[in-house]
Amino acid sequence: MRKKLYAILILAGFGLAFLGGLFYSSFQTQKPLEPLKPAVLSLRANKILPKDVEISQKYIGYITPIHEANVKPFISGFIEKIYVKGGETVHAGDVLVILKQDEYISALKAAHAAVLKMKANFQNAETYYKRIQKAGKSISATELESAEAAYLSAAASLEQAKADYSSAEVNYDYTLIRAPIDGVVGDVSLTKGNYVSPSTPALLNIVQYSPIRVVFSISDKEYLYELKKEKPFAEETLKLELPNGQIFKNTGTFQYTDNSIDKKTTSIAVYADFKNIGKILTPNTYVNVLSQSKLKNAVCVQKNLVVMEDNGNFVYLIRNHKLIKERVDILATLGETFVLKNSFQKNDAIVTENVNESDLGSTVQILENKKEA
Repeated sequence: MRKKLYAILILAGFGLAFLGGLFYSSFQTQKPLEPLKPAVLSLRANKILPKDVEISQKYIGYITPIHEANVKPFISGFIEKIYVKGGETVHAGDVLVILKQDEYISALKAAHAAVLKMKANFQNAETYYKRIQKAGKSISATELESAEAAYLSAAASLEQAKADYSSAEVNYDYTLIRAPIDGVVGDVSLTKGNYVSPSTPALLNIVQYSPIRVVFSISDKEYLYELKKEKPFAEETLKLELPNGQIFKNTGTFQYTDNSIDKKTTSIAVYADFKNIGKILTPNTYVNVLSQSKLKNAVCVQKNLVVMEDNGNFVYLIRNHKLIKERVDILATLGETFVLKNSFQKNDAIVTENVNESDLGSTVQILENKKEA
C-alpha cells in the first residue's frame, strides 16, 4: 500500500514538472504586448491666418560711376589756356583746355586757300570742257579727250583740297579739348606751357555723379526667386543706408544682374541706379542696400516648426481632423520665422510640438489654440 502511494506521488511530480515546462515555454515564446494607440491624438496646434508681410533685406554694396572718362589730347601741342578746376561740374562739350593754336590756324588757312585755288581751276576746266563739247565736229577727238582729262583732274584736285581742309579743321578743333561727358572733374594739375601728346598720361578725369550706380550681391537662391518675377526686383523698393546711418532719400531702379554666379560665394552681382542730387553718393563708398517689399497673403511660421529635408521643406498640419505632412515654399526669412507661400487650406492648423511619423493619418484633437500662425 505504501509502495503504491510512492508511485502515485512520483507520477504526480513528473506531471507537474511537464506542465511547468510547457507553461514556461509558452511564456518565453509569447511576444510582448504593444501599447495601444489612442483612438484620437491630442496635439497642440495654431490656426493659420495669412496676412501681408513686409520684408526688408540688407546687403552690402558699393558705389561706382556709370560713366567715367580720362581726358587725353588727340594731337601734340603746348597748353595755352586752362578753363577748369578740380571739383567743378562740367557738361559734355564744354571747353576744358586749349592748346597753342598758331600752327593749326596757319594750316587751316593754307588748306582754305588751296580749296579756293582748286575751285578756280576746276571752274576753268569745266567751262572749257563744256565749250569743247558744244563745238561739235570742228574740234578734234584729241582736243576733246584732253579737255575732259583736265576737267576730271581739276575735279579730283578740288576734292583733295576739300579733304585737306577738313583734316586741318579737325586738327584745329582738337586744340580745343572738350568734356566728353557730364560729370565732376577730378584733380587738375596742369600748367600753361606744358607739352602734351596722345602718349602722355590723361590730363584730367571726369566722373558722372548722377545718376550713379550701386552694386550689391544676392545669393543664388534669392536670384532664382527673383527670376520667377516678370522683372527682378519689380516688387521691391531699393534704398540706401549711408555710412553715417542716414537713409538716402532717393530710391533706386534695378538695371540688370551679372551674367554668372560667383562660384566662391555662390552669389550674383546686382546693379541699380540712383539719382544723386547734391553728390551725396561718392564713388567707391560702401553702403547698405535695403530691399523692402510686401509679400501679400503669406504665412509666418517659427523656424523650428519647418522640417528641412533633402527632398524639400515640410510642416505638420491638422487638416480635417487628420495629421498630415505638407510641403511648403519658403519665400523669405524674417528674424526667427520663415515666411511661407500660402498653399494651405481653410481651417488648417500647424502642429507646434514634436510629431512621430507613424502618427500620420491619425485623427487629431487640437489640445490648445491660443496663438495664430
